[in-house]
Amino acid sequence: MMKRNFVLTNQGALVMKLKKFVSSMFAVIALGAASASHAAILTDIVMIVDESGSMGTVQANLRNNIGTFANILSAGGVDARFALIGYGNSAIVPRTLTTFTTAGGFATAALGLVASGGTEPGYTSIAYALNAFGSSGLTYRPNAVANVILFTDEPSNGDTALRGGGTAWTFSLIDQLLTDSDALFNAVLSGTNTISSFGGLATGHGGQVFALSGLNTSNQTVVENFVTAFAEAKLEETLTFCQLNPTAPQCQGNTVPEPGSMALIGLGLLGMASLRRKFKGNNNAVLAVA
Repeated sequence: MMKRNFVLTNQGALVMKLKKFVSSMFAVIALGAASASHAAILTDIVMIVDESGSMGTVQANLRNNIGTFANILSAGGVDARFALIGYGNSAIVPRTLTTFTTAGGFATAALGLVASGGTEPGYTSIAYALNAFGSSGLTYRPNAVANVILFTDEPSNGDTALRGGGTAWTFSLIDQLLTDSDALFNAVLSGTNTISSFGGLATGHGGQVFALSGLNTSNQTVVENFVTAFAEAKLEETLTFCQLNPTAPQCQGNTVPEPGSMALIGLGLLGMASLRRKFKGNNNAVLAVA
C-alpha cells in the first residue's frame, strides 16, 4: 500500500501562526476595549472682554493665544467650547461676537473686538452672558461646566436699568445669578478698585483673580507664561469642580478612547496586517503529497 506523507510547508506553518496570533490579539483587544474609555469633562467658557480704549493689547494677546489655552485644557481631559462677549465700546452695552465655538472660531471672532469706549458696565455684561436678559444667543450644554471669565481694567460702572434689561445689576445680584447658574467665575483684572468690584465674585464662585498685566504687554514670553499658568489653573479648577460634584450632570462628560488602550489595539491590528502580508507573500507554497 502506498504511504501518503503530508509535509507541512511554509504556508501551513504560517496558517497556524496566524491563527494563534489572531486568537491572542483578539483577547488583547477585548481586554483593551474593556478599559478603553474615560469621561472627558465638557466645559462651556464665555470670555467677557472690556472694549474700552486701553484694552487693545490685551485683546490681541488673548486672540493670538487662545489655541494654547485650549490645547492645555484638552490635554488635561477637558473638552472646551468658547464664546466671546464684548462690552464697553462706544455703544457701551454688551454684544455677542461669537456663540460657543472652537478656539479657531473664537480667534476669528476676536478680530471684531474694538478698543474705543469709556463706560464699562461689567455686572450688566455678566448678566447678559448668563442669559439673564437680552439675546446673547448662548446655549450652554446641560452636561457642561459653565465657566465665565472677565477681562477688564475698570470697576463696573454704568450698570443702569436701561442697559440691563430693566435691572440695574449689582454685585449681590450677580453673586446670586452665578450661584443659580452653577457657574464658575474668574476675573483677569488690574487696579485696586477693579479688584474690589469683581474679586469677591471670583473667589466666591470657584475661581480666582489674575493680573491683567500678563496680557497687557508686548513681551511675548510674559504673555505665554501667563496663558500657560492661567490655562493650568482653569484646568485644575474645572477638574476640582467635578471631584467635588461627581454626580452633577456637568461632570458626566463624553466617552472617549484612552490613548494607551487605543495604542495597544492599534499595534495589535498592525501586527495582524503584517503577518497577513507575509502569508500572502508565500502563497506559492502548497501542501505536498508524496
